[in-house]
Amino acid sequence: MDNVILKVNDLGLKSELEKLFSKVKNLVEKFNATKMENELYIQKISEYEKELSQIKLELSGKNSEILSRDREIAELKNRLLDERKNKISAEDKAQLKARIRELMARLDQHLEQKANNNF
Repeated sequence: MDNVILKVNDLGLKSELEKLFSKVKNLVEKFNATKMENELYIQKISEYEKELSQIKLELSGKNSEILSRDREIAELKNRLLDERKNKISAEDKAQLKARIRELMARLDQHLEQKANNNF
């Protein structure tokens, strides 16, 4: 009878060991799968970091271009303002011409009066 009990206990122990071994095997497979997945994520992160650094370089270049163009625009605006200051508008020119004609006419009249008075 002791032999029968030992055999039953051996079968029960064997069954429990097989279950435990199966669980350990599943855990090892999950661990390996997770490890591979992590390695893939690390590679992706590395690729993303490279892309990010390239984008940063491009952005820096674009910012430099923008600053250069902004300076150019500011210079052109200043030139335009200087030209506007130095230029006289068409309306102002017309007024000046009219004033000059008026002054010339008055001067001619004055000279004619002087000439008539002297003779």
